[in-house]
This record gives sequence, structure tokens and C-alpha cells, in this order.
Amino acid sequence: MTLAPNNIPPSTTDTNSLFKPKRLLFLRHGQAQHNPRAEEAKDRGCSHETFLQLMKEDDAFDAELTSLGQTQAIMAREEHLEKLQRVELVVSSPLSRAIQTANLVMEKRQKQQQQEEVAIKRVCVELFREINGWLLNAKRRTKTDLQERFYDPLWDFSGLSMEDETWTETLESEESCAERYYQGLLWLLRDREEEIILTVAHGGLLRFGMVDHPNVYVVDQRGRDEKRFGNCELREYEAQVTGQVTADTTAAVVTEERPLIVLREILHS
Repeated sequence: MTLAPNNIPPSTTDTNSLFKPKRLLFLRHGQAQHNPRAEEAKDRGCSHETFLQLMKEDDAFDAELTSLGQTQAIMAREEHLEKLQRVELVVSSPLSRAIQTANLVMEKRQKQQQQEEVAIKRVCVELFREINGWLLNAKRRTKTDLQERFYDPLWDFSGLSMEDETWTETLESEESCAERYYQGLLWLLRDREEEIILTVAHGGLLRFGMVDHPNVYVVDQRGRDEKRFGNCELREYEAQVTGQVTADTTAAVVTEERPLIVLREILHS
């Protein structure tokens, strides 16, 4: 859900904040094998049904980045180099296109780590995968396969099951996908000690979680048509967990276990 800047929950200095605010960076992966025709049609204003049908026709198991997608990741690295230098943890969807994007955007940071002998941990987390089911591009590889394909001591795949136990032939509901995103945010804000975190994920997940979940409030200047992330688009947010409900957040059911999460986009001149 998105709030206008003048209708926002308490600021991060408010005593109702349940955890220390963090800086969260979200990056959508670069163009993947199943994206080109569907994205072109979407840009022309096609229906959601046509968009899904084109993705189905161009489907590929655990779709990887295209050459353009790789270039997009490299360009994002150059554009956001200063922001990426401050990242303390990299979190990725376990789908190959997200891991590939993370590796490309953090390549210079990795070389710097080797010189400084400072390791920035990278973790694959199931919660941040794309809306699941039906399409093979949403199905991930086994943990063993991922460990072999992306061998690097910095990557932690320990939280994954050996097989993909969640993919089915039925498309996951948008509500379920949004809830996974919300649970992922709670994990970042409650369970991780790092304060500046980059998460590489997917367009559908980010849209459903940031626009539709009642306990996630995004404060930005974007119109409805600007909410979806473009390929390798990076957005930066100040993230706050709060237990306070305002007149504008009454749709949320707020408890200690399910607090409000406020994401305020940080715009740089």
C-alpha cells in the first residue's frame, strides 16, 4: 500500500518504532529469457492475461539473464556504485537470474573486499522468489545445483531445502506472494544485524508486496503506473517497523507479530 507524503505513519524518531530503522535497497533482476516479448507487450498496454500468455509461450526453467540483462546489471553497478559500496549484506532470490544479477552488480565490491579482506555475506532466501508456480521460470534448481553453478564461499544457500518444495502447477495467489514479501521484510528488520541491505528480487513480488500488502506502507512520489520496477532498477528506502496505527492505516491488522512496516523512498539529487 502507498501513502502520500502528508499522510504517513510516525517518523523513525518516534518512540513507537519497534526496531532500529534500516536502509533497504531493492533491485529487480535484469532481463531474463522469458521477459522480452511479454515486457514489450506490457509497454504497449496489453492485458494481464496477454502478458501471462506471452510469458508462458517463452517459458524456460529457472530462466537466466539474457545478454541484455547482463548489460543492464553492469550498467546498474556503474550507476549506483557509491550506494553499493555501503552495502553490508546481499540477499537474493534463489532463482538464477537474481543471483546472476547480484554477482554482476557487486563485482567491484567483491574485488574491493579481497583487497581489504572484508567479506560481504550473500544469502539466498526463498521468501524473495518470484510469484510461484505454473511457470517453469519460477521453479528453482536444487540446492546442490545452485551451489555448483554459483560456487563462492560468500554465498550462503543453507536456508534452502534440497529440492524446490514450493513450486506447483498452480499459480500462487497475489496475496500469498505479498505475504512472503512481508515476512521477508520482517526477517531483514528483526533478525538481521546489518543496517544497509541490498535485496535482489523480482518485479511481481516487489509490486504485490509493496503496493497490495495492508501492513506494508510505501511513502513515495510515484504514480500508480510507476510502481512496478524496471529491469535492474534500484530503489532505496528507509525502513521502519512500528506498532502504531493512524487514520490512514486502519486497513492493517497490527499486532506485535504483525507490525506495520513503513518504507520511505530516499531520492538522491
